[in-house]
Amino acid sequence: MNKALWKKCLSESAILFIAIALGTAAFAWFRVHVVGEVDTSSFQKILDLLPKEWLKFTSVDVDWLISYVGRTAMTLDEPFLVMMIAMWAIVRGSDIVSGEISRGTMEMLLAQPVSRGKVFWTHSVVTLLGVVALVGVTWLGMWVAVHTTSVKVAVEKPPTAFEQLMIPFTMMQGGDREIETVKKPMSEFVNAWLFWPGLFNLLLFGLFIAGLATLLSSMDRYRWRTLGIVVAIYMAAAMIKILGMTSETFNWTGWLTFFSLYEPELSVKLYQADPSAFWQFNLVDGEGNWQGFGQAAHNLFLLTSTVVLFVVGYRIFSRRDIPAPL
Repeated sequence: MNKALWKKCLSESAILFIAIALGTAAFAWFRVHVVGEVDTSSFQKILDLLPKEWLKFTSVDVDWLISYVGRTAMTLDEPFLVMMIAMWAIVRGSDIVSGEISRGTMEMLLAQPVSRGKVFWTHSVVTLLGVVALVGVTWLGMWVAVHTTSVKVAVEKPPTAFEQLMIPFTMMQGGDREIETVKKPMSEFVNAWLFWPGLFNLLLFGLFIAGLATLLSSMDRYRWRTLGIVVAIYMAAAMIKILGMTSETFNWTGWLTFFSLYEPELSVKLYQADPSAFWQFNLVDGEGNWQGFGQAAHNLFLLTSTVVLFVVGYRIFSRRDIPAPL
Protein backbone atom coordinates (compact mmCIF):
# COMPACT_ATOMS: atom_id res chain seq x y z
CA MET A 1 0.00 0.00 0.00
CA ASN A 2 2.93 2.32 0.67
CA LYS A 3 3.98 1.98 -2.98
CA ALA A 4 0.45 2.90 -4.02
CA LEU A 5 0.59 5.97 -1.76
CA TRP A 6 3.82 7.14 -3.38
CA LYS A 7 2.35 6.64 -6.84
CA LYS A 8 -0.80 8.54 -5.86
CA CYS A 9 1.10 11.51 -4.40
CA LEU A 10 3.54 11.73 -7.28
CA SER A 11 0.87 11.52 -9.96
CA GLU A 12 -1.29 14.17 -8.28
CA SER A 13 1.60 16.63 -8.03
CA ALA A 14 3.34 15.94 -11.35
CA ILE A 15 1.52 18.51 -13.51
CA LEU A 16 1.86 21.29 -10.96
CA PHE A 17 5.54 20.52 -10.42
CA ILE A 18 6.36 20.48 -14.15
CA ALA A 19 4.57 23.79 -14.70
CA ILE A 20 6.31 25.53 -11.79
CA ALA A 21 9.69 23.98 -12.62
CA LEU A 22 9.53 25.24 -16.19
CA GLY A 23 8.45 28.67 -14.96
CA THR A 24 11.22 29.00 -12.36
CA ALA A 25 13.93 27.74 -14.73
CA ALA A 26 12.82 30.09 -17.51
CA PHE A 27 12.56 33.06 -15.15
CA ALA A 28 15.97 32.38 -13.57
CA TRP A 29 17.59 32.17 -17.00
CA PHE A 30 15.81 35.28 -18.26
CA ARG A 31 16.59 37.33 -15.13
CA VAL A 32 20.30 36.51 -15.24
CA HIS A 33 20.42 37.07 -19.00
CA VAL A 34 18.97 40.57 -18.54
CA VAL A 35 21.85 41.37 -16.18
CA GLY A 36 24.26 40.87 -19.06
CA GLU A 37 22.36 43.33 -21.24
CA VAL A 38 23.17 46.29 -18.97
CA ASP A 39 26.82 47.03 -18.22
CA THR A 40 27.91 48.06 -14.74
CA SER A 41 28.44 51.74 -15.53
CA SER A 42 24.98 52.08 -17.09
CA PHE A 43 23.39 50.33 -14.11
CA GLN A 44 25.20 52.74 -11.78
CA LYS A 45 23.66 55.66 -13.68
CA ILE A 46 20.20 54.09 -13.31
CA LEU A 47 20.65 53.73 -9.54
CA ASP A 48 21.80 57.35 -9.29
CA LEU A 49 18.48 58.45 -10.77
CA LEU A 50 16.41 56.49 -8.25
CA PRO A 51 15.26 58.07 -4.98
CA LYS A 52 17.52 57.18 -2.07
CA GLU A 53 14.50 55.78 -0.19
CA TRP A 54 14.26 52.96 -2.73
CA LEU A 55 17.61 51.59 -1.60
CA LYS A 56 15.99 50.63 1.70
CA PHE A 57 14.46 47.63 -0.06
CA THR A 58 17.81 45.86 -0.28
CA SER A 59 19.96 44.58 2.58
CA VAL A 60 23.26 45.01 0.69
CA ASP A 61 25.30 48.09 -0.14
CA VAL A 62 25.09 49.72 -3.54
CA ASP A 63 28.74 49.14 -4.43
CA TRP A 64 28.24 45.37 -4.29
CA LEU A 65 24.76 45.53 -5.79
CA ILE A 66 25.95 47.09 -9.04
CA SER A 67 28.47 44.30 -9.64
CA TYR A 68 27.56 41.39 -11.90
CA VAL A 69 27.58 39.02 -8.93
CA GLY A 70 25.33 41.32 -6.92
CA ARG A 71 22.80 41.86 -9.69
CA THR A 72 22.74 38.14 -10.47
CA ALA A 73 22.26 37.25 -6.79
CA MET A 74 19.22 39.56 -6.67
CA THR A 75 17.48 37.00 -8.87
CA LEU A 76 16.83 34.98 -5.72
CA ASP A 77 15.03 37.93 -4.15
CA GLU A 78 12.63 38.52 -7.03
CA PRO A 79 9.00 38.33 -5.79
CA PHE A 80 7.94 36.26 -8.79
CA LEU A 81 10.53 33.56 -8.11
CA VAL A 82 9.78 33.43 -4.39
CA MET A 83 6.04 33.24 -5.09
CA MET A 84 6.54 30.33 -7.49
CA ILE A 85 8.34 28.33 -4.81
CA ALA A 86 5.75 29.36 -2.22
CA MET A 87 2.94 28.37 -4.59
CA TRP A 88 4.17 24.79 -4.69
CA ALA A 89 4.63 24.71 -0.92
CA ILE A 90 1.18 26.15 -0.22
CA VAL A 91 -0.78 24.15 -2.78
CA ARG A 92 0.81 20.79 -1.93
CA GLY A 93 1.02 21.44 1.81
CA SER A 94 -2.66 22.32 2.01
CA ASP A 95 -3.56 19.08 0.22
CA ILE A 96 -1.98 16.76 2.78
CA VAL A 97 -4.99 16.60 5.11
CA SER A 98 -7.74 19.12 4.34
CA GLY A 99 -7.40 18.45 0.61
CA GLU A 100 -7.99 14.73 1.04
CA ILE A 101 -10.91 15.38 3.40
CA SER A 102 -12.50 17.90 1.03
CA ARG A 103 -12.36 15.42 -1.86
CA GLY A 104 -13.72 12.63 0.29
CA THR A 105 -10.64 10.45 -0.30
CA MET A 106 -9.27 10.50 3.25
CA GLU A 107 -11.85 7.98 4.47
CA MET A 108 -11.05 5.75 1.53
CA LEU A 109 -7.31 5.90 2.30
CA LEU A 110 -7.68 5.20 6.00
CA ALA A 111 -10.08 2.32 5.26
CA GLN A 112 -7.11 0.53 3.72
CA PRO A 113 -4.46 -1.28 5.78
CA VAL A 114 -2.33 1.86 6.07
CA SER A 115 -1.57 4.04 9.06
CA ARG A 116 -2.21 7.75 9.35
CA GLY A 117 1.53 8.22 9.69
CA LYS A 118 2.19 6.73 6.25
CA VAL A 119 -0.52 8.87 4.68
CA PHE A 120 0.81 12.05 6.30
CA TRP A 121 4.54 11.52 5.85
CA THR A 122 4.39 10.14 2.31
CA HIS A 123 2.51 13.22 1.19
CA SER A 124 4.82 15.49 3.21
CA VAL A 125 8.01 13.97 1.81
CA VAL A 126 6.77 14.45 -1.75
CA THR A 127 6.03 18.09 -0.94
CA LEU A 128 9.46 18.64 0.61
CA LEU A 129 11.29 16.90 -2.22
CA GLY A 130 9.40 19.12 -4.63
CA VAL A 131 10.77 22.22 -2.88
CA VAL A 132 14.29 20.80 -3.06
CA ALA A 133 13.89 20.02 -6.77
CA LEU A 134 12.50 23.47 -7.58
CA VAL A 135 15.43 25.18 -5.87
CA GLY A 136 17.76 22.92 -7.85
CA VAL A 137 15.98 23.86 -11.07
CA THR A 138 16.34 27.53 -10.15
CA TRP A 139 20.10 27.14 -9.77
CA LEU A 140 20.27 25.20 -13.04
CA GLY A 141 18.54 28.06 -14.85
CA MET A 142 20.99 30.54 -13.33
CA TRP A 143 23.98 28.32 -14.19
CA VAL A 144 22.91 27.98 -17.82
CA ALA A 145 22.40 31.74 -18.07
CA VAL A 146 25.81 32.51 -16.59
CA HIS A 147 27.51 30.21 -19.11
CA THR A 148 25.51 31.33 -22.15
CA THR A 149 25.35 35.10 -21.58
CA SER A 150 27.85 37.75 -22.60
CA VAL A 151 28.38 40.98 -20.68
CA LYS A 152 29.53 44.38 -21.90
CA VAL A 153 32.93 45.47 -20.61
CA ALA A 154 34.70 48.78 -21.24
CA VAL A 155 38.35 48.25 -22.27
CA GLU A 156 41.04 50.33 -23.89
CA LYS A 157 40.99 50.11 -27.65
CA PRO A 158 44.11 48.28 -28.88
CA PRO A 159 46.51 50.56 -30.76
CA THR A 160 47.01 50.24 -34.49
CA ALA A 161 50.45 49.55 -35.96
CA PHE A 162 51.00 53.26 -36.57
CA GLU A 163 49.87 54.12 -33.03
CA GLN A 164 52.29 51.58 -31.59
CA LEU A 165 55.14 53.48 -33.24
CA MET A 166 53.83 56.75 -31.81
CA ILE A 167 53.31 55.44 -28.25
CA PRO A 168 56.45 57.14 -26.84
CA PHE A 169 55.33 60.50 -28.20
CA THR A 170 51.74 59.88 -27.03
CA MET A 171 52.90 59.11 -23.51
CA MET A 172 55.02 62.25 -23.49
CA GLN A 173 51.94 64.24 -24.39
CA GLY A 174 49.86 62.52 -21.69
CA GLY A 175 47.26 61.23 -24.15
CA ASP A 176 44.58 58.79 -23.01
CA ARG A 177 43.72 55.58 -24.79
CA GLU A 178 40.33 55.38 -26.52
CA ILE A 179 37.76 53.25 -24.66
CA GLU A 180 35.57 50.73 -26.45
CA THR A 181 32.90 48.27 -25.31
CA VAL A 182 33.46 44.57 -25.90
CA LYS A 183 31.51 41.47 -24.95
CA LYS A 184 32.97 38.80 -22.70
CA PRO A 185 31.44 35.62 -21.21
CA MET A 186 29.61 36.29 -17.96
CA SER A 187 31.30 33.22 -16.49
CA GLU A 188 34.54 35.25 -16.34
CA PHE A 189 32.92 37.61 -13.81
CA VAL A 190 30.33 35.40 -12.09
CA ASN A 191 30.89 32.05 -10.42
CA ALA A 192 27.54 30.26 -10.28
CA TRP A 193 28.67 28.27 -7.24
CA LEU A 194 28.77 31.47 -5.18
CA PHE A 195 24.98 31.48 -5.03
CA TRP A 196 24.53 28.29 -3.03
CA PRO A 197 24.16 30.11 0.37
CA GLY A 198 21.30 32.16 -1.12
CA LEU A 199 19.77 29.04 -2.66
CA PHE A 200 20.01 27.27 0.69
CA ASN A 201 18.18 30.18 2.30
CA LEU A 202 15.51 29.91 -0.42
CA LEU A 203 15.24 26.16 0.22
CA LEU A 204 14.65 26.59 3.94
CA PHE A 205 12.16 29.38 3.29
CA GLY A 206 10.18 27.12 0.94
CA LEU A 207 10.27 24.27 3.47
CA PHE A 208 8.98 26.62 6.17
CA ILE A 209 6.05 27.71 4.01
CA ALA A 210 5.27 24.05 3.29
CA GLY A 211 5.32 23.30 7.02
CA LEU A 212 2.99 26.21 7.75
CA ALA A 213 0.53 25.05 5.09
CA THR A 214 0.72 21.48 6.38
CA LEU A 215 0.02 22.53 9.97
CA LEU A 216 -3.06 24.52 8.99
CA SER A 217 -4.17 21.70 6.69
CA SER A 218 -4.01 19.22 9.57
CA MET A 219 -6.48 21.34 11.56
CA ASP A 220 -9.02 22.03 8.82
CA ARG A 221 -11.50 20.09 6.70
CA TYR A 222 -11.86 22.51 3.79
CA ARG A 223 -8.92 23.02 1.49
CA TRP A 224 -10.19 26.35 0.17
CA ARG A 225 -10.18 27.71 3.71
CA THR A 226 -6.68 26.39 4.35
CA LEU A 227 -5.43 28.04 1.16
CA GLY A 228 -7.08 31.33 2.10
CA ILE A 229 -5.55 31.38 5.57
CA VAL A 230 -2.04 30.50 4.38
CA VAL A 231 -2.11 33.07 1.58
CA ALA A 232 -3.41 35.71 4.01
CA ILE A 233 -0.54 34.96 6.43
CA TYR A 234 1.96 35.06 3.57
CA MET A 235 0.73 38.42 2.27
CA ALA A 236 0.52 39.93 5.77
CA ALA A 237 4.09 38.83 6.52
CA ALA A 238 5.30 40.37 3.25
CA MET A 239 3.57 43.68 3.97
CA ILE A 240 5.01 43.78 7.49
CA LYS A 241 8.48 43.25 6.03
CA ILE A 242 7.96 46.15 3.60
CA LEU A 243 6.65 48.36 6.41
CA GLY A 244 9.68 47.60 8.55
CA MET A 245 12.08 48.39 5.71
CA THR A 246 10.50 51.68 4.66
CA SER A 247 9.53 53.21 8.00
CA GLU A 248 12.01 54.02 10.76
CA THR A 249 9.12 54.28 13.21
CA PHE A 250 7.98 50.71 12.49
CA ASN A 251 11.43 49.25 11.97
CA TRP A 252 10.80 46.93 14.93
CA THR A 253 8.07 45.10 12.95
CA GLY A 254 10.83 43.27 11.08
CA TRP A 255 11.06 40.95 14.07
CA LEU A 256 7.42 39.95 13.60
CA THR A 257 7.68 38.41 10.14
CA PHE A 258 9.41 35.31 8.82
CA PHE A 259 10.33 37.27 5.68
CA SER A 260 13.09 38.92 7.71
CA LEU A 261 14.81 35.53 7.79
CA TYR A 262 14.98 35.45 3.99
CA GLU A 263 17.91 37.52 2.70
CA PRO A 264 19.56 35.47 -0.07
CA GLU A 265 21.50 38.36 -1.58
CA LEU A 266 23.07 39.14 1.81
CA SER A 267 23.99 35.46 2.21
CA VAL A 268 25.80 35.54 -1.13
CA LYS A 269 27.57 38.82 -0.35
CA LEU A 270 28.85 37.63 3.03
CA TYR A 271 29.93 34.28 1.61
CA GLN A 272 31.80 35.91 -1.26
CA ALA A 273 33.72 38.13 1.18
CA ASP A 274 34.35 35.36 3.70
CA PRO A 275 33.14 31.74 3.23
CA SER A 276 33.16 31.23 7.00
CA ALA A 277 30.40 33.85 7.30
CA PHE A 278 27.91 31.16 6.30
CA TRP A 279 28.42 29.54 9.72
CA GLN A 280 28.33 32.73 11.79
CA PHE A 281 25.39 33.17 14.16
CA ASN A 282 26.19 36.81 14.90
CA LEU A 283 27.39 39.71 12.77
CA VAL A 284 29.91 42.14 14.25
CA ASP A 285 31.68 45.16 12.83
CA GLY A 286 35.42 45.84 12.83
CA GLU A 287 35.24 47.07 16.43
CA GLY A 288 33.44 43.99 17.68
CA ASN A 289 30.03 45.64 18.03
CA TRP A 290 27.03 43.37 17.45
CA GLN A 291 25.26 44.18 14.17
CA GLY A 292 22.56 41.51 14.21
CA PHE A 293 22.00 37.81 13.76
CA GLY A 294 23.98 36.08 11.04
CA GLN A 295 22.66 33.91 8.23
CA ALA A 296 23.40 30.74 10.19
CA ALA A 297 20.96 31.87 12.89
CA HIS A 298 18.30 32.67 10.28
CA ASN A 299 18.71 29.32 8.56
CA LEU A 300 18.68 27.41 11.84
CA PHE A 301 15.47 29.13 12.93
CA LEU A 302 13.78 28.34 9.61
CA LEU A 303 14.89 24.71 9.78
CA THR A 304 13.84 24.27 13.41
CA SER A 305 10.48 25.92 12.77
CA THR A 306 9.87 23.65 9.78
CA VAL A 307 10.49 20.53 11.86
CA VAL A 308 8.20 21.81 14.62
CA LEU A 309 5.42 22.68 12.16
CA PHE A 310 5.44 19.23 10.56
CA VAL A 311 5.67 17.37 13.87
CA VAL A 312 2.83 19.38 15.41
CA GLY A 313 0.79 18.93 12.23
CA TYR A 314 1.27 15.18 12.38
CA ARG A 315 0.31 15.03 16.06
CA ILE A 316 -2.91 16.94 15.34
CA PHE A 317 -3.76 14.75 12.36
CA SER A 318 -3.04 11.51 14.21
CA ARG A 319 -5.47 12.40 17.00
CA ARG A 320 -8.27 14.26 15.26
CA ASP A 321 -11.55 12.87 14.01
CA ILE A 322 -11.99 12.62 10.27
CA PRO A 323 -15.33 14.21 9.33
CA ALA A 324 -17.50 12.55 6.73
CA PRO A 325 -17.37 14.20 3.29
CA LEU A 326 -20.27 16.51 2.45
